[in-house]
Parts: sequence; C-alpha cells; structure tokens
Amino acid sequence: MRLIRHCFPWFWEQLEGVDDAREDPHYAMRQALSLAILMFACRISSLRGLDRVSDDARFLYNWCVFSRAKTDTVMCSRQMTNVLARTDVDQLAAIRVHAIKDMVRNKQLSQARLLGHLMMVSDGTGIYASHQCHCPQCLTQEHQDGSVTYMHNVLELKVVGWNGWAFSLMTEPLLNPKDGGYDKQDCESKAFKRALAGLKQAFPREPIVHLLDGLYCNGPTFEDIGNRGHKFICVFKPGSIPTLYEEAQQLAAMSPANTLRQTLRERGRRVTRVYRWVNDLEYNGLTLAFVICQETMDGKTSTFAFLTNFAAGRDNVITLADGGRCRWTIENQGFNQQKTGYEMEHFCDCTDLNVMLCLYVLLQIAHMLMQLLETSNLIEPLATLTFLAARLLEDLRNAVLPEQLFAPNLPAMQIRFRKAPP
Repeated sequence: MRLIRHCFPWFWEQLEGVDDAREDPHYAMRQALSLAILMFACRISSLRGLDRVSDDARFLYNWCVFSRAKTDTVMCSRQMTNVLARTDVDQLAAIRVHAIKDMVRNKQLSQARLLGHLMMVSDGTGIYASHQCHCPQCLTQEHQDGSVTYMHNVLELKVVGWNGWAFSLMTEPLLNPKDGGYDKQDCESKAFKRALAGLKQAFPREPIVHLLDGLYCNGPTFEDIGNRGHKFICVFKPGSIPTLYEEAQQLAAMSPANTLRQTLRERGRRVTRVYRWVNDLEYNGLTLAFVICQETMDGKTSTFAFLTNFAAGRDNVITLADGGRCRWTIENQGFNQQKTGYEMEHFCDCTDLNVMLCLYVLLQIAHMLMQLLETSNLIEPLATLTFLAARLLEDLRNAVLPEQLFAPNLPAMQIRFRKAPP
C-alpha cells in the first residue's frame, strides 16, 4: 500500500472511475478490481481458491482497507467475474499506461533506458487453447490429423529494464472478425502495426527503442518503426534477409578497425566478447547498422547479430549488443513466470472473452506492482517473487493493515529501486 500510495496516488480513484454497468451495486468498483489484483499478486491459483482464502475475517478487513471501501462481506469470485463481463477492458488497460507515464515523469525508469530511449519488447503469447471453439473470434490451427485447435493469443508490449523489470504497457489481442469475413487470420505482424499506432498516441514524444526478435526482421516493420520516430535493435539471423546478412559479414571483414574486444569475469568464469560493427547498410531505402558479438565462455563460442537504425561506434557498440540480448527478459520475467507462477492460462480459460481479457490485464497490473515492491527498499531482499507472493498472502490473512496509511498528512518518504549489477 505504501508503494502504491507513493508512486501512484491516483490508483484507487482510477479504479473507481472505471465505468460500472450495475445498478445500485453492493460492492464498489474498486473493490471488485482490487480483489482481482490481490488474487494475482498473492498467486492464488484459482477462482475457487480465492473464495476459500477470502472466507476469513482478517482478509475481509485487509481487503476493505486496501480497496478503501467498507463492506460486511467479501464479494465471491462469481460476483467479481460478473462485474468483469461488463467492464471496458480498454479502461483497465489505461491504468498501465498511466502508471508508466507517471514513472517516466518522475524519472523512476532510468533502469529501462538504452542510450536515453525507453526499452520496449514485443512478443506474442497464447492465453487460451482448446479443441472446442471458444467464440467466433478464435484463431484456428489445423493439424495433419484433421483436428483443429482454437486459440486466443495476444501481443504484449512490455517496458523492460536492465535490473530485470518487465512491465506490461499494452496488450493487443489477436482476434478474427466476428462475422467470419476474412481471407487471412489476424497475426502478430498485424497486431504489431496496431500496437505501434497506439504506442505513438500514448507517448507522442517519448524516445523509444524496440528490442525485436527475428520475426520482425523485415523492411515494412523497420519502416513503420522509423516513421514514428522510434529506434530498434532487431535480432538478425542468416535466414532473415540472406543477401543483406552476407553483405554485412563481408563489410565487417573489410573493416578490421571496427572491432572491440572485452574480457571480464561473470560468476567466476572468464568471458571474452569480440564486437564488430558496420554502418551505412542500405536496405529498402533505409540506412541501417550491423552489430555482431562473438562470446566465448568455457571454450564455447556463441554469435549474436543485430540490425539497428542507431549509428554504431566504439562508444556504444557494447550497449547496442547488450540491448539486443536484453529481450530475453520478456520471455523469462514476462511470460514464463506468469504462465507458471500466476496460472495465466488457467484464469484465461473462461467462457466470456471480455472476462478473459480483463483478467489478463489485471494480472499484468498485479505483476507490475509486485516487481516494483520486490525491487524496492521497502522490504528486505527476497529470493523470488513466488516467496514474496506467499508472504503477502500470509500477511493478508494474519496481519492488520494500518488504516493510517491513507492519512492525508503523512510525512514524505522516498522509495529507491534496485539497479542492475555493474
């Protein structure tokens, strides 16, 4: 609560400001939404499990304090999902954008900057898959045996940091038209174009760098990013644009001066990295740079290559290569953790598409808050977010949240966040 009150003092007001379609509701809107956020923050593994946990007088008291609304009972999970079924998911999604904007304004995202640009990672993930059709907007995948898998996927845009942060900023659902009138299904590339437009509208002047995987290694994507004034660092594999890859390798071999060697120790092991770069690569009217890093550890050499619209040089080539490799954060911190620790696919396995998307967005909000708490100086360092979630759940069931945390004249405080190791 101290973290939210300090970083996002508008949080409860915005929860309550989400449109409520109910007439004369017993529970406030912020109670329904905060209950879902607490469910995900504590990693309660199911809606039924939430009902078991919330059937407790101490949890009721703490939930009322956290949501800043008094009632004599905790709403059940069925009541919560009924509220979400009639909730505008875009209004929930706007909370994440508001939070990131505030952190940018308050200069709390220095760990998410690369050469002054906010690091953004895009990747698709599945949140529902079944052999039974969920709704007319499902994506479909036909298999060789004639069976069909029906899916709901989303494209996630996350702000990532050198210290392991992966904050969900935007979610673009991949949905087929309701009327079935389409030649090609919705896909990640189409969703990325839509997300870029929304990102530019939300952050019209913010310098942004997109850390992309090989799926996005093509001229139209690079052009779309450049037209919005953004930068990119894209994984560049030999099969992505074969002729350009060969040209870049040849030019790098012809420019031995564009080489930088680095030797260091990581976790007690000797690591050698050799960086090479080439500028002024021409591709589809674009001027790009090629950066390659060859890393040798324990006698094994790995190669990492990237295309970027930054100009590469001796002073920034290490930063560019490290930024290109930083996109693993969304795979580890962003998706794998949510699927295993937060039971993302389990909660999204519901019959109502709007409930599915609302739960997904609320999960992202909870995940952001827990990452901030885990890296803040408000608590002692803990091994994992899983342990922090267990501690939080036990506190909600056994401790008492002090209501004076919302007193208007509390003394000023300062929260510091963990930085990446040098």
